[in-house]
Amino acid sequence: MEEFKISWQSPSNIAIVKYWGKEKNQIPMNPSFSFTLDKSKSITTLIAKPKNQDSENKFFFDGIRNDSFGKKSFLLLEKISKIEPWLHDYSFDIYSKNTFPHSAGIASSASSMSALALCLTSLVEQNSKKKFSLCEFNTLASEYARIGSGSASRSIYPKGSIWGQNTSIANSSNAFAIDWSKEIHPYFLQIQDAIFLVNRNEKSVSSSAGHELMNQHHYRASRIVQANQNLIKLLQALKTGDWNTFVEISEEEALTLHGLMMSSNPGYVLLEGDSIRLVHYIRKLRSEHGLPVCFTIDAGPNIHMLYPSSRATEILDHLKLEFPEYFSEDRIIFDCVGEGPVCVSE
Repeated sequence: MEEFKISWQSPSNIAIVKYWGKEKNQIPMNPSFSFTLDKSKSITTLIAKPKNQDSENKFFFDGIRNDSFGKKSFLLLEKISKIEPWLHDYSFDIYSKNTFPHSAGIASSASSMSALALCLTSLVEQNSKKKFSLCEFNTLASEYARIGSGSASRSIYPKGSIWGQNTSIANSSNAFAIDWSKEIHPYFLQIQDAIFLVNRNEKSVSSSAGHELMNQHHYRASRIVQANQNLIKLLQALKTGDWNTFVEISEEEALTLHGLMMSSNPGYVLLEGDSIRLVHYIRKLRSEHGLPVCFTIDAGPNIHMLYPSSRATEILDHLKLEFPEYFSEDRIIFDCVGEGPVCVSE
């Protein structure tokens, strides 16, 4: 047994067809599709050391030890150790940092859990004494990431991916995501994502709690049907470059997600006044100015504005007039469709 060190950087992603509700063992209630982001990343270094009597797992965030902040990472290590029992012979130091602020409306669990899953997959590959194919490596990493955080399974791939089984999609699975990058029209590969930080604070209701409320939700069955239908329509739109259908599905899915939260028992509201202002103004840009722009929203108040890079200047000029405080106060994160994870050391 020797010390092993590996570093991966992995991006977050933004779902267009939303995953909401899950079965046991992080199995999704419905399939989902997301774009992989480019600039919003976690960089994780995993150091595996032969265990001795004084060994303990340690987690460092931005260089400062914070084992409490690393609970989710330790839990993933524990779960993967049940699959790969030889991991019990090691203790682990985990160093993690993000290129974006924590609680900034970006799925940090997707980037951090996928980065850690990639590190663990590299360690498993090393232990196996054989070189995995790219497909084998990514599938295993996606499955490990899913065990840590469902949406993290989609961050393993470039550009766009699908997670969740749909009988019309070959090789789709609830256990791991699949790469969909080769099926996306060039028009959608230039998509920009401007994330308006309506509120930087922690959400009042966690996504985990929201997922659990779907178990007894009155609209559970119809939501499953809707998500599967929307996924098939979305994939066709992505393939053909059909912007109008993409807009329709993106906004319907975003508002459905928050509608499901509000109609849960107990119901709750995460949208705020500026969330609604932004939604109305983005639609105004489209209806009155003919601009190709739409929104999606994750499980929080912050708004993701999606638009092609070719119209960025014109769109942002309008936004600067209506929402100048977001620009002057640095409350927008500008991102775009990205190329997926990168191993940064071996």
